[in-house]
Amino acid sequence: MGRKLSAKQSSIVVKQTDDGLHLSDSILWFDSQLSGDLSFLSSASSNYLPKVPQVIATEETVKILEACRKKPNALVCQYNRPFSIGRLKMELLPSGCVLGGASLYVETDNGRLLYAPQLQPNRIPTVRQMQLKRASTLILGVNSPDPHLVSPNRKKEKERLVEAVKKSLAEGLCPLIVVEPVAIAQEITKLLCDADVPVAVHEAIFKVNKVYEAFGSMLGDYAKYSPKHTQKRAVLFPRGKKGYFPPRPDTLKGPVLFIDEANPAADRFVISPSCDGPEIKEIVQAVNPKELYIFGPYAKRYVEELEGVCPTIKPLFINDQPTLF
Repeated sequence: MGRKLSAKQSSIVVKQTDDGLHLSDSILWFDSQLSGDLSFLSSASSNYLPKVPQVIATEETVKILEACRKKPNALVCQYNRPFSIGRLKMELLPSGCVLGGASLYVETDNGRLLYAPQLQPNRIPTVRQMQLKRASTLILGVNSPDPHLVSPNRKKEKERLVEAVKKSLAEGLCPLIVVEPVAIAQEITKLLCDADVPVAVHEAIFKVNKVYEAFGSMLGDYAKYSPKHTQKRAVLFPRGKKGYFPPRPDTLKGPVLFIDEANPAADRFVISPSCDGPEIKEIVQAVNPKELYIFGPYAKRYVEELEGVCPTIKPLFINDQPTLF
């Protein structure tokens, strides 16, 4: 099934499987799609479809999934409102990444756990700011490949994007911006609208934008993209699993700009939904755990880099297989 954290080494035993994490001796799973009876769902994604009998999630997360034609059976919870299931006392904390995105704080008989698969300490105007709580056990997801790499300044990357878009529009072109349809797309919609850039968004992004606005995160004056009628606008299109380069009619000409998580270039702008390596270290210090467990494709690299930050640091591997780095 997966890798257990030895009870001799950890007061809270968690098992990593190929379908999320499981808190041993409980019904609680974390971000599983198929396994268990109850799973905490940390955020909504256009590519994520939970099929477990019930999920714990924020109302915002559920509404985004419904906008993507996915409707889980959800126990809807609010941020900062503790609740109990059996002997577990839990609380959802804003992750700072996406509307409704959350970390899960759990009080057990053996200690306090914070499960945080994705965090963004930078203030994002479209979502609640990240919150942390001290815990004896911290489980972190890492997405940045280099623990030492500081992401490009977010404000400057946004300014660079606005400048590139305005330049294209001034030349009579319609720049196409390829972006993750949930979280970053809404941030870019608001950025461009606030800069008085005429914007049109793909239907998939449009639906999620409306959920943001329904919860009070107003994004500005934008239109839904139409192949026949959209002209003289910056156009946001969703990026698929392997990237997305959509076909365009002859009337819509212009550069293709990518919102990336690394590798800044003339046509790429680094605006990541997640924290970078140095920010991970600051988060660990703020939570001050006795046990730190890291999962993700670069877990081993982070374990080596963070050695000494807390007494116990270990990677969590899927199906007992080590990560690449």
